[in-house]
Amino acid sequence: MASTYAEEVLHGNGRARESGGNAQAAEKILRRVSRLSRPGTTNYVVHALSTAIEPVVQLCASGVLERFPKLRFGTVEAGIGWLAWTLWVMDEGYKKHHFWVAPKLPMLPSDYFRRQGFATFQDDPIGLETRKWVGIDNLLWGDDYPHHEGTWPRSQAVIERTMADLTEDERQKVLGLNAAKLYGFEVPA
Repeated sequence: MASTYAEEVLHGNGRARESGGNAQAAEKILRRVSRLSRPGTTNYVVHALSTAIEPVVQLCASGVLERFPKLRFGTVEAGIGWLAWTLWVMDEGYKKHHFWVAPKLPMLPSDYFRRQGFATFQDDPIGLETRKWVGIDNLLWGDDYPHHEGTWPRSQAVIERTMADLTEDERQKVLGLNAAKLYGFEVPA
C-alpha cells in the first residue's frame, strides 16, 4: 500500500529522507508539512496569543495609561498563561534599556496592567499558577459558550480541576466579582 507524502514526512521514509541534509530540500519538506497541518491548532495557539501580546505592551509602555488612568483594557480569548512572562519581560526591557526607553514613566509597565488591564481565560491551569505575578483582580473566567473550544457543557468540572488551589475569595473574584467590578455591575450582598 502506497503511503501519502504526509506519512513519509512524518515517519521519515521515502522522499522525506532524500534531502540528505540539503537545506533547500528540507525547507521544501517543511513547506509541504505546513500545508498538511489543519489551521485549528495554529489558530488556537499562535494567532490568539501573538495578537494579544503587542497591544498589552504598547498600552502599558506607551504612556497612554498614564495619561488616561481611568481607561480599562483587556485581552479576550487568549488565555492567561503568557501574561506573567509578558509583564515581567516588559519591566525587564524597561529597566535594562532605560537609555532608549521613551516615554519615561512614573511606574513600571506591568503596574499599568495591574491597575487598568484584565485578561480572560477558560481552561488555563498554568495561567492560574502565575496569578501572583499578574494579580488575581485582573483575571476573568469565561466558558466561551457555545463555541466548541470553550468549557461548556463541562464548565463545572473545569472550574473544579483548574481552580482547586484558589482560595474561596480568589474563586469568587475570578468567577464573577472581577467582571462585576470591571463593568460596574452591582453585586447583591
